[in-house]
Amino acid sequence: MTHRLLRCVICLSVVATVVPAAPALAEPASPPTLTAGHRVFLSRIARRTLRDVALGRVKYEPEYIPAALESLTLEAVVRVRQGGLLIVESNGGPAPVAEAVRDAAFAAATIWATAEPIDVELLPSLIIEIEVVGPPEPIDLDVDWTKPRAVDPFIEPGVHGVVLSGPRIHRRFCPTEVFTNDMVMADALELLARNVLSNPSQVRQTQLQRFRTLHWYQASSRAEPVALHRGLTIVPPSAVSERELDECIDRLATYMCYRQQASGLFAYLYEPAWDRYSEDNNIVRQVGATAAMAFHAQWSGKAASHGAADLGIRYHLAGLTDFAGVENGAFVATADGQNKLGVTALLTIAMAQHPDAKQYADVRERLVNGMLALQQPSGVFVTAFPPADKVTAQDYFPGEALLAMAQHYSHMPNARILDAFDRAISFYREYFRNRPSPAFVPWQVQAYTLMACHGKRRDYVDYVFELTDWLADKQLDSADCPWPELRGGIAAYQPGRAGVATAAYLEGFADALALAREVGDVARAQRYERVMRGAVRFVMQLQVRPEEAYFIRSPRDAVGAIRTTPSLNLLRIDHCQHALVGLIKARQTLFGDDD
Repeated sequence: MTHRLLRCVICLSVVATVVPAAPALAEPASPPTLTAGHRVFLSRIARRTLRDVALGRVKYEPEYIPAALESLTLEAVVRVRQGGLLIVESNGGPAPVAEAVRDAAFAAATIWATAEPIDVELLPSLIIEIEVVGPPEPIDLDVDWTKPRAVDPFIEPGVHGVVLSGPRIHRRFCPTEVFTNDMVMADALELLARNVLSNPSQVRQTQLQRFRTLHWYQASSRAEPVALHRGLTIVPPSAVSERELDECIDRLATYMCYRQQASGLFAYLYEPAWDRYSEDNNIVRQVGATAAMAFHAQWSGKAASHGAADLGIRYHLAGLTDFAGVENGAFVATADGQNKLGVTALLTIAMAQHPDAKQYADVRERLVNGMLALQQPSGVFVTAFPPADKVTAQDYFPGEALLAMAQHYSHMPNARILDAFDRAISFYREYFRNRPSPAFVPWQVQAYTLMACHGKRRDYVDYVFELTDWLADKQLDSADCPWPELRGGIAAYQPGRAGVATAAYLEGFADALALAREVGDVARAQRYERVMRGAVRFVMQLQVRPEEAYFIRSPRDAVGAIRTTPSLNLLRIDHCQHALVGLIKARQTLFGDDD
């Protein structure tokens, strides 16, 4: 039996790793379905038990138990939270489920009361969280679970929990421990192996099992319980509507404005499990966030986004530097001396998308001249300005530069830009065919869609469709994904796994759909609309909603933001950036511009 009194949470580092597909295993059985009434009843038992312990009474014995619950013998975990902070948790059973919940709550309350007096008046306003544990199934495979990432193919994050059973050890990680602690299960097991297991033979004697749970919480004694899956409330396909999309976009833009600092930079990363902002930063992503605010300001007319865009542009223009040897050329120098092409490109995009784009025409022209000077005769771009001289990040920076040029061309047509696109397609089409990359697609698609519309170039159209068709094939749907919350996501790097990169891909899908309609490709238009609607649903699923913030101590710093994955609540500003732009483009493409 596991009991814990907690005043903090653990967050382990996460490294994105591609792992092979898992061999087929029997899916662990989920606990029997409980009705809304059953969840209310069990939550009431937990609250009554806490109250009786606080008042020094004997263990609560319910006078009535619904007949449907009497035959369910299960384990239960009860957690008590205040303002998102986990106060105490414990477990009970296996026993009839009402008894298991009662015993878990009794054990938790006893631990709490031993540490400090329980404030009875506070109990009705506390969050009661309950997780009912289903039967475990062994992972009978030759897997050394102590090796980094070894169990990744066998554990669906936030859905499967694991049990380790062996000599002198019985440790269970519930799925919600992963979700609420921003933890990767493999990291948790690796940590456990280092700290608990004493020798290799003990590892060999330890059995690894996985299981599923039913999960809900009750925010107060008067509230209806909220049922969760993977810590989420499921966004249905019907949510991809004009009204709900507008609400999602508005929440996201408001959140990004909140994250902007007086300097014009944005707080880069918020970690809900630690209730802290990271000191990490990325200047390319900072400029991208400014570009997103400019796009939203132009689309919505909202003064707050307009002001955020102005503030960000002013900050980054402080680095405006003459490009020696290039007539009327400039770039954005950065404090780290790396002077990445992406910074100059994204700032140009921000100024082209700004509601008052004309005021930036001259500086955009200088930056476009600077970017043109980095393109080589082959069509490839050098990806940093002097004194740096790099050709890395070819999947990102050249596409960003081409999009910046295309948007500038929309304001100020320029034959040199047309020539740059001709040379670029010759190089980058073959580059992609030789080493296809999901990250490469959305920037190139957006750039060449815009230029295809300007020049009626069939080779540009075909290039956009080639890239989009390839990426669309990686979308999860009901035929290959059992988890409704993942459907619509793009499993670009690992089968069955999708994350926030789908938001960036959405930017390209929206433009490709508009192009397919423009050229009369009905079959592709129909397919791209299905793909885009699915991707929109998935990105909406990633947005933190108030009812999902039950474990977050500062909801203001999280609600409205975009998660890294459905089970990883790291809230980076560039994730919000891509989602904001992608959702606005989807709104325009699906429903037109009413704003």
